[in-house]
Amino acid sequence: MDFKTILVDLTDGPTCKARIECAARLAASTGGSVVGLTATGTQLEPFRGAGEEAGHYAALAREKLQSLAGRQHEALREGVRGVSPTVPTRHVVVQAEAGWALAMHGRFADLVLPGPPSVHTDVPVGLPGVAEYVMLEAGRPILLLPGLAAPAPECRVAIAWNGSRSAVRAVADAMPWLARAAAVSVLVVVSTHEGTEPLAEVSHESDASHESGKRLVAWLASHGVEADLHAEQGDADELLPRLVAAVQAGLLVAGGYGHSRLRELVLGGSTRTLLRQSAFPVFMAH
Repeated sequence: MDFKTILVDLTDGPTCKARIECAARLAASTGGSVVGLTATGTQLEPFRGAGEEAGHYAALAREKLQSLAGRQHEALREGVRGVSPTVPTRHVVVQAEAGWALAMHGRFADLVLPGPPSVHTDVPVGLPGVAEYVMLEAGRPILLLPGLAAPAPECRVAIAWNGSRSAVRAVADAMPWLARAAAVSVLVVVSTHEGTEPLAEVSHESDASHESGKRLVAWLASHGVEADLHAEQGDADELLPRLVAAVQAGLLVAGGYGHSRLRELVLGGSTRTLLRQSAFPVFMAH
Protein backbone atom coordinates (compact mmCIF):
# COMPACT_ATOMS: atom_id res chain seq x y z
CA MET A 1 0.00 0.00 0.00
CA ASP A 2 1.23 3.48 -0.88
CA PHE A 3 1.05 6.75 1.04
CA LYS A 4 -2.23 7.98 -0.43
CA THR A 5 -3.44 10.08 2.50
CA ILE A 6 -0.81 12.01 4.46
CA LEU A 7 -1.87 13.85 7.62
CA VAL A 8 0.19 16.88 8.66
CA ASP A 9 0.27 18.65 12.01
CA LEU A 10 -0.03 22.38 11.23
CA THR A 11 1.06 23.55 14.69
CA ASP A 12 3.02 26.79 14.29
CA GLY A 13 6.78 26.50 14.53
CA PRO A 14 9.96 26.60 12.46
CA THR A 15 9.49 23.01 11.19
CA CYS A 16 5.89 23.36 9.97
CA LYS A 17 6.89 24.39 6.45
CA ALA A 18 9.22 21.38 6.16
CA ARG A 19 6.41 19.02 7.22
CA ILE A 20 4.01 20.44 4.65
CA GLU A 21 6.55 20.34 1.82
CA CYS A 22 7.65 16.80 2.71
CA ALA A 23 4.03 15.62 2.71
CA ALA A 24 3.45 17.32 -0.63
CA ARG A 25 6.49 15.65 -2.20
CA LEU A 26 5.38 12.24 -0.95
CA ALA A 27 1.84 12.80 -2.18
CA ALA A 28 3.12 13.96 -5.58
CA SER A 29 5.23 10.81 -5.94
CA THR A 30 2.42 8.45 -4.95
CA GLY A 31 -0.62 10.18 -6.43
CA GLY A 32 -1.87 10.93 -2.93
CA SER A 33 -3.34 13.87 -1.04
CA VAL A 34 -2.35 16.02 1.94
CA VAL A 35 -4.64 16.65 4.91
CA GLY A 36 -3.60 19.50 7.20
CA LEU A 37 -4.84 19.50 10.78
CA THR A 38 -5.28 22.50 13.05
CA ALA A 39 -5.74 21.53 16.70
CA THR A 40 -7.21 24.42 18.69
CA GLY A 41 -7.01 22.79 22.11
CA THR A 42 -9.96 22.24 24.41
CA GLN A 43 -12.20 25.31 24.55
CA LEU A 44 -14.14 26.02 27.75
CA GLU A 45 -17.53 27.68 27.43
CA PRO A 46 -18.31 30.53 29.86
CA PHE A 47 -20.61 29.43 32.66
CA ARG A 48 -24.14 30.75 32.83
CA GLY A 49 -24.60 33.98 34.68
CA ALA A 50 -21.03 35.11 34.05
CA GLY A 51 -22.31 38.31 32.50
CA GLU A 52 -21.40 40.35 29.46
CA GLU A 53 -17.68 40.25 30.23
CA ALA A 54 -17.58 36.46 29.77
CA GLY A 55 -19.35 36.80 26.42
CA HIS A 56 -16.82 39.42 25.36
CA TYR A 57 -13.88 37.12 26.17
CA ALA A 58 -15.62 34.22 24.41
CA ALA A 59 -15.95 36.34 21.26
CA LEU A 60 -12.26 37.26 21.43
CA ALA A 61 -11.36 33.58 21.82
CA ARG A 62 -13.42 32.69 18.74
CA GLU A 63 -11.70 35.40 16.71
CA LYS A 64 -8.31 34.12 17.82
CA LEU A 65 -9.19 30.57 16.77
CA GLN A 66 -10.52 31.76 13.42
CA SER A 67 -7.28 33.66 12.85
CA LEU A 68 -5.24 30.57 13.77
CA ALA A 69 -7.23 28.34 11.43
CA GLY A 70 -7.02 30.86 8.60
CA ARG A 71 -3.26 31.32 8.98
CA GLN A 72 -2.58 27.59 9.07
CA HIS A 73 -4.92 26.92 6.14
CA GLU A 74 -2.97 29.45 4.07
CA ALA A 75 0.35 27.86 5.13
CA LEU A 76 -0.98 24.47 3.97
CA ARG A 77 -2.20 25.82 0.65
CA GLU A 78 0.98 27.74 -0.14
CA GLY A 79 3.32 24.96 1.01
CA VAL A 80 1.67 22.29 -1.12
CA ARG A 81 1.26 24.57 -4.12
CA GLY A 82 4.97 25.43 -3.97
CA VAL A 83 5.80 21.74 -4.46
CA SER A 84 3.01 20.67 -6.81
CA PRO A 85 -0.22 22.54 -7.61
CA THR A 86 -1.88 19.27 -8.63
CA VAL A 87 -1.71 17.62 -5.18
CA PRO A 88 -5.19 17.65 -3.56
CA THR A 89 -5.37 19.20 -0.09
CA ARG A 90 -7.92 19.29 2.71
CA HIS A 91 -7.90 21.25 5.95
CA VAL A 92 -9.56 20.08 9.17
CA VAL A 93 -9.96 22.09 12.37
CA VAL A 94 -10.41 20.10 15.58
CA GLN A 95 -11.26 21.55 18.98
CA ALA A 96 -9.00 19.18 20.90
CA GLU A 97 -5.41 18.76 21.98
CA ALA A 98 -2.97 18.03 19.14
CA GLY A 99 -2.07 14.48 20.21
CA TRP A 100 -5.67 13.27 20.46
CA ALA A 101 -6.74 15.06 17.26
CA LEU A 102 -3.85 13.66 15.21
CA ALA A 103 -4.31 10.14 16.58
CA MET A 104 -8.03 10.06 15.81
CA HIS A 105 -7.72 11.53 12.31
CA GLY A 106 -4.51 9.58 11.73
CA ARG A 107 -6.45 6.32 11.84
CA PHE A 108 -7.82 7.28 8.43
CA ALA A 109 -4.47 8.25 6.95
CA ASP A 110 -1.48 6.23 5.70
CA LEU A 111 1.18 8.40 7.35
CA VAL A 112 1.15 11.09 10.04
CA LEU A 113 3.64 13.95 10.33
CA PRO A 114 3.36 15.30 13.89
CA GLY A 115 5.30 18.29 15.12
CA PRO A 116 8.51 17.57 17.08
CA PRO A 117 8.65 18.01 20.87
CA SER A 118 10.11 21.49 20.41
CA VAL A 119 6.75 22.85 19.16
CA HIS A 120 4.52 21.03 21.66
CA THR A 121 5.87 22.45 24.88
CA ASP A 122 2.55 22.37 26.78
CA VAL A 123 2.57 18.59 27.39
CA PRO A 124 2.80 17.89 31.16
CA VAL A 125 5.95 16.14 32.37
CA GLY A 126 5.52 12.37 32.53
CA LEU A 127 2.79 12.18 29.89
CA PRO A 128 3.46 10.98 26.32
CA GLY A 129 4.55 13.69 23.91
CA VAL A 130 2.37 14.40 20.88
CA ALA A 131 4.44 12.32 18.44
CA GLU A 132 4.70 9.47 20.93
CA TYR A 133 0.95 9.51 21.63
CA VAL A 134 0.10 9.48 17.92
CA MET A 135 2.45 6.56 17.27
CA LEU A 136 0.90 4.55 20.11
CA GLU A 137 -2.76 5.40 19.48
CA ALA A 138 -3.25 5.98 15.74
CA GLY A 139 -2.17 2.53 14.56
CA ARG A 140 -0.32 4.28 11.73
CA PRO A 141 3.35 5.15 11.20
CA ILE A 142 4.68 8.61 11.94
CA LEU A 143 7.36 10.65 10.23
CA LEU A 144 9.11 13.01 12.62
CA LEU A 145 11.10 15.91 11.14
CA PRO A 146 13.19 17.50 13.89
CA GLY A 147 14.82 20.09 11.63
CA LEU A 148 14.13 22.46 8.76
CA ALA A 149 15.19 19.95 6.07
CA ALA A 150 12.96 17.08 4.98
CA PRO A 151 14.05 13.81 3.38
CA ALA A 152 13.29 13.27 -0.29
CA PRO A 153 11.39 10.10 -1.28
CA GLU A 154 14.56 8.94 -3.09
CA CYS A 155 16.98 9.55 -0.21
CA ARG A 156 19.22 6.93 1.39
CA VAL A 157 17.36 5.10 4.16
CA ALA A 158 18.69 3.28 7.22
CA ILE A 159 16.74 0.67 9.18
CA ALA A 160 17.32 0.22 12.92
CA TRP A 161 16.83 -3.55 13.21
CA ASN A 162 16.52 -5.65 16.35
CA GLY A 163 14.05 -8.27 15.16
CA SER A 164 11.24 -7.01 17.41
CA ARG A 165 7.57 -6.89 16.43
CA SER A 166 7.64 -3.10 16.28
CA ALA A 167 10.73 -3.13 14.01
CA VAL A 168 8.93 -5.57 11.70
CA ARG A 169 5.89 -3.27 11.67
CA ALA A 170 8.02 -0.22 10.88
CA VAL A 171 9.77 -1.93 7.95
CA ALA A 172 6.46 -3.14 6.51
CA ASP A 173 4.90 0.33 6.83
CA ALA A 174 7.97 1.96 5.28
CA MET A 175 8.03 -0.27 2.18
CA PRO A 176 6.62 2.45 -0.13
CA TRP A 177 9.60 4.61 0.88
CA LEU A 178 12.14 1.78 0.83
CA ALA A 179 11.09 0.86 -2.72
CA ARG A 180 12.01 4.38 -3.91
CA ALA A 181 15.17 4.81 -1.84
CA ALA A 182 18.50 5.41 -3.51
CA ALA A 183 20.07 2.93 -1.08
CA VAL A 184 19.01 1.00 2.03
CA SER A 185 21.20 -0.01 4.98
CA VAL A 186 20.17 -2.37 7.77
CA LEU A 187 21.75 -1.31 11.08
CA VAL A 188 22.05 -3.93 13.83
CA VAL A 189 23.31 -2.80 17.23
CA VAL A 190 23.85 -5.45 19.88
CA SER A 191 23.61 -3.74 23.26
CA THR A 192 26.37 -4.60 25.71
CA HIS A 193 26.43 -3.70 29.38
CA GLU A 194 29.94 -3.91 30.74
CA GLY A 195 30.25 -6.19 33.74
CA THR A 196 26.69 -7.53 33.59
CA GLU A 197 26.78 -10.06 30.76
CA PRO A 198 29.19 -12.96 30.22
CA LEU A 199 31.21 -12.66 27.03
CA ALA A 200 29.71 -15.90 25.71
CA GLU A 201 26.17 -14.51 26.06
CA VAL A 202 27.10 -11.30 24.26
CA SER A 203 28.70 -13.31 21.46
CA HIS A 204 25.61 -15.52 21.15
CA GLU A 205 23.30 -12.48 21.01
CA SER A 206 25.55 -10.86 18.41
CA ASP A 207 25.45 -13.96 16.20
CA ALA A 208 21.65 -14.19 16.51
CA SER A 209 21.18 -10.48 15.74
CA HIS A 210 23.51 -10.64 12.75
CA GLU A 211 21.60 -13.65 11.41
CA SER A 212 18.31 -11.82 11.90
CA GLY A 213 19.73 -8.86 9.98
CA LYS A 214 20.81 -11.13 7.13
CA ARG A 215 17.30 -12.59 6.96
CA LEU A 216 15.82 -9.09 6.74
CA VAL A 217 18.21 -8.23 3.90
CA ALA A 218 17.07 -11.37 2.08
CA TRP A 219 13.39 -10.55 2.67
CA LEU A 220 13.87 -7.03 1.35
CA ALA A 221 15.60 -8.42 -1.75
CA SER A 222 12.57 -10.63 -2.41
CA HIS A 223 10.56 -7.41 -2.67
CA GLY A 224 13.05 -5.75 -5.00
CA VAL A 225 14.82 -3.69 -2.32
CA GLU A 226 18.59 -4.17 -2.22
CA ALA A 227 20.14 -3.49 1.18
CA ASP A 228 23.52 -3.78 2.90
CA LEU A 229 24.06 -4.88 6.49
CA HIS A 230 26.03 -3.13 9.24
CA ALA A 231 26.35 -4.77 12.66
CA GLU A 232 28.04 -3.29 15.75
CA GLN A 233 28.25 -3.97 19.47
CA GLY A 234 27.75 -1.18 21.98
CA ASP A 235 25.19 1.25 23.32
CA ALA A 236 22.39 1.76 20.78
CA ASP A 237 21.73 5.38 21.78
CA GLU A 238 25.36 6.25 21.04
CA LEU A 239 26.05 3.98 18.07
CA LEU A 240 22.85 4.43 16.06
CA PRO A 241 23.34 8.14 15.22
CA ARG A 242 26.95 7.45 14.23
CA LEU A 243 25.91 4.58 11.96
CA VAL A 244 23.16 6.70 10.36
CA ALA A 245 25.77 9.37 9.60
CA ALA A 246 28.30 6.78 8.38
CA VAL A 247 25.92 5.39 5.74
CA GLN A 248 24.81 8.97 4.87
CA ALA A 249 21.15 8.16 5.41
CA GLY A 250 18.57 10.91 5.14
CA LEU A 251 15.98 8.91 7.07
CA LEU A 252 15.95 6.27 9.82
CA VAL A 253 13.20 3.63 9.97
CA ALA A 254 12.70 2.28 13.48
CA GLY A 255 10.20 0.44 15.63
CA GLY A 256 8.84 2.29 18.64
CA TYR A 257 8.82 0.55 22.04
CA GLY A 258 10.28 -2.80 21.10
CA HIS A 259 10.34 -3.40 24.87
CA SER A 260 7.34 -2.59 27.04
CA ARG A 261 6.66 1.12 27.37
CA LEU A 262 6.79 0.91 31.17
CA ARG A 263 10.24 -0.71 31.03
CA GLU A 264 11.57 2.02 28.75
CA LEU A 265 10.03 4.77 30.88
CA VAL A 266 11.67 3.38 34.03
CA LEU A 267 14.99 2.18 32.65
CA GLY A 268 15.29 4.42 29.62
CA GLY A 269 15.15 3.33 26.00
CA SER A 270 15.87 4.19 22.41
CA THR A 271 12.32 5.24 21.50
CA ARG A 272 12.25 8.49 23.45
CA THR A 273 15.87 9.18 22.55
CA LEU A 274 15.02 8.95 18.84
CA LEU A 275 11.88 11.07 19.25
CA ARG A 276 13.87 13.82 20.96
CA GLN A 277 17.03 13.87 18.84
CA SER A 278 17.49 16.55 16.19
CA ALA A 279 20.09 15.03 13.86
CA PHE A 280 17.89 13.19 11.34
CA PRO A 281 14.25 12.43 10.40
CA VAL A 282 12.70 9.27 11.84
CA PHE A 283 9.98 7.05 10.37
CA MET A 284 8.56 5.12 13.32
CA ALA A 285 5.78 2.59 13.94
CA HIS A 286 4.63 0.58 16.93
